[in-house]
Amino acid sequence: MKGVAWGVCHRRPSRSYEMEVQPFAKKRKEMEVQPDAVRDWSELPLDVLALVFAKLGAVEVLMGAGLVCHSWLEAAKVPSLWRYVDMEHHEVLRGKKKKTQDVLCAMAKAAVDRSSGELEVFAGSEFVTDDLLKYIAERSSSLKSLSLDYCNVSNEAFTELIIKLPLLEELLISLCPFVDGDAYEIASRACAQLKRLMLRQGSYGGEREGPLGIEFMHELRYLTLVGSDITTEELVAIIDGCPHLERLCVRNCCNIVVDGALRAKCSRIKTLILPTLQCRRIQFHPDDGIFTDKFDDWRSA
Repeated sequence: MKGVAWGVCHRRPSRSYEMEVQPFAKKRKEMEVQPDAVRDWSELPLDVLALVFAKLGAVEVLMGAGLVCHSWLEAAKVPSLWRYVDMEHHEVLRGKKKKTQDVLCAMAKAAVDRSSGELEVFAGSEFVTDDLLKYIAERSSSLKSLSLDYCNVSNEAFTELIIKLPLLEELLISLCPFVDGDAYEIASRACAQLKRLMLRQGSYGGEREGPLGIEFMHELRYLTLVGSDITTEELVAIIDGCPHLERLCVRNCCNIVVDGALRAKCSRIKTLILPTLQCRRIQFHPDDGIFTDKFDDWRSA
């Protein structure tokens, strides 16, 4: 047949064939993603939204994600989302974006309310007030980890909080000048499960009378002291009173004399950091990077 190339079919597919493949073609078309398609993110299940919000952090949820729409607000109120509240080093606390103390305290109280008593970790910085500590004490008896950085809270308010936290396992007090040794002695009795303690220069409220009380924290595993006026005798009392110590870090504590006797006393401790011979008192700023032994490091150890 002239003009016809063999092997090439010019015949149109039969109607029965078209009807046979039509459902598959339609299915494939439905699966194609249209570049200009608009997705309604508000229709995501609450548990999925809560998982996403957990990656954002408390401040982002309170200031942004939770204000988008009604369904997102409902997801932002799921109590399990507020077990971990870290408001310590967020950018809203710094520079031009720094919020007023009242606004930040109100945000922290909202986070406490949304936790419905499930709050386990709270970290706050200079915006924290006595009133906020009292608010946490009345509503968060399940707290296991507390971090206060550069806070001018009173020793009375801190003590009132501590005695209401029987499950506390981790405590970080950094540059809080009015929290003194009495509070730690009370903590040793009230927080029987305390395993990790970190105190930074300024934590003892200047001059103090008597020992710190750390030697009565018999369940301690990790202890970090930075810039403390603790003496060699007091450190020995802590080592004797805390038989489970695995990590001891003592930096810039110039009243400690490091000799063979002290090193022998510390021989059972797995990780040991003692003051250097050139020890000198350093005035720290809250943003300094020298204080890096955060609780997250301890958890991963």
